[in-house]
Amino acid sequence: MKDVYAGNLTSPEFAKAVKECKAVILPIGSCEQHGHHMPLDTDNLIGSYLAMETAKRCHCLVMPAINYGQVWSARKFPGTIALSTNTLISIIKEVVISLQSHHVRNIILLAGHNGNSNALKEAARQLLDEYQWENVWYLCAEIDSSLMKLMETPIPCGCVHAGEMETSMLLAIRPDLVHMERATAEFPTLPQDAKYRPVSWEHYIESGSFGDGGKATAEKGKALLESSIQSAVRLINEIIPD
Repeated sequence: MKDVYAGNLTSPEFAKAVKECKAVILPIGSCEQHGHHMPLDTDNLIGSYLAMETAKRCHCLVMPAINYGQVWSARKFPGTIALSTNTLISIIKEVVISLQSHHVRNIILLAGHNGNSNALKEAARQLLDEYQWENVWYLCAEIDSSLMKLMETPIPCGCVHAGEMETSMLLAIRPDLVHMERATAEFPTLPQDAKYRPVSWEHYIESGSFGDGGKATAEKGKALLESSIQSAVRLINEIIPD
């Protein structure tokens, strides 16, 4: 293929690439606050990077990302754009329907934002029910648990949102967009039943960043990203063998 990013291709080049590639990856991120030190585009930057690097290793094509998502918990923070789950499902389905009409053989819905996971799963289910399409998968790249030893911030705060882990990953990709001098250290105590009911973050955290982003380094980020890429490549090769 000329380029793994579909957005750089002409229409005839896209048609040719679709015939040659193993699958098309559709990253689905968010426009969401990431504390005082990282941009609204953080999930999209990380998600698209993971998609591109994964595609290079397993002969896939990457579509331009869906850059808005389901971010109810952070919706009150300035700059956050929150879609309803049903709206996101509809957008995903219509993109997939278009891709199918262009003879795309396999489609990977890649979550660049954890809050989108349920929408990805439901979109794939509805596409199966309505069109009997069994060639649509959803995945969220995983990180090897052994790398958690790199985190200096207590778990889970360092891994929740805009903390040490996510900051490290963006430092490895776009250090020019990370303002480490503005990083905060907050360790909010959410309600004990937060796992079982809606919790709006603005009542529990001022900056929007969980844990200590100041502990982040690009070196940690590179290791975390590499683990995620390897995980995604392994999963894609398992579900769509050559």
